[in-house]
Amino acid sequence: MWMLLPALSLAIVHIAGDNAGVVPDAAARAGAGICLTVVLAYLVFGAGLTGLAAWIGARAGVELAVVVRRLFGASGKRLFGAITLGISIPASALTGGYFAALLVRDLTGLPLTAATPLCLAFFALMAAGYLPELLIFANYCSLLLVPAVILLFVLSGGYAPLLNPLPMTEIDWPLAMALLGYNAGGMRPALAAETAACLARRGGRAVWLTVAAKLLEGVLTVAMVYIVIAAGVAGPMSLTAAAACVFGPAGGRIFAGVLLCTFVTTMVPAMVVNGRHLACCTGIATRSAVAAAAFVVYLATFLSYGAMLTIMAWMAGATSLFIGYTAYKVHKNGVNQQ
Repeated sequence: MWMLLPALSLAIVHIAGDNAGVVPDAAARAGAGICLTVVLAYLVFGAGLTGLAAWIGARAGVELAVVVRRLFGASGKRLFGAITLGISIPASALTGGYFAALLVRDLTGLPLTAATPLCLAFFALMAAGYLPELLIFANYCSLLLVPAVILLFVLSGGYAPLLNPLPMTEIDWPLAMALLGYNAGGMRPALAAETAACLARRGGRAVWLTVAAKLLEGVLTVAMVYIVIAAGVAGPMSLTAAAACVFGPAGGRIFAGVLLCTFVTTMVPAMVVNGRHLACCTGIATRSAVAAAAFVVYLATFLSYGAMLTIMAWMAGATSLFIGYTAYKVHKNGVNQQ
């Protein structure tokens, strides 16, 4: 039982634009054919890569960046930083610059061209240590997302296809790789390794905690797919459209606010990671790097939706190779807890 609440908290931190934006919108377009792609990306490949990163942290007892520096030196750490940014920058552009901005537009009426830089500016400020009260408020509100999704799943009839399973014969491999990069790349390996390192005294159970969080995230994402299919809504942000259909306009706005708070809890650590790795690659001060990273993320929002997913798909392969080779070196060299 000690794993339940930490796993739930980790799953909430992991929920981002892929879970609540990319996947539901893909389900609205492709229907049931997306289900097997999601299962593979989250419950198989994503859980495996996350478990591998967590094993590195539990075995070494230190952060992943420290492990990389010990094994491969400063050049290896810069390479790891570049691979991380290759996923984290487009992922931040989608989560913070597109999906979060869409929610702000729907809630406030601001045009998307104004909502995008506004969201990224707030995320950068909170990542730099400003507005801590707003971040605390968002953290508490994000805890409502899981029960809200469960309630939406029940009321929308999303469980009905489970009685007569929808066909899951088509696998969209480019999307699967992009989702793998989105949900298990970028800041996620470092987060998994750091969590396992902090809980290293519990041995293998620390690894199972991070895997359980990833599996819970995957189950919630599959539930979002069934919600959108049952509601028969279209994107963008088809999940909030489904919530408005089930809960009514007012309930839909509340759900959108909770989802926006969840994106805040994801984007703030993402901007911190972006800043740290940009500082590692360029040598500039961390706080200045956070501002620079926010500007780079803003520039990335001008890329097409498909281009960002393609970048993440390629970088997912690089991340998998790097994490796999790092795990092999840790096992071979016997890097122990310090």
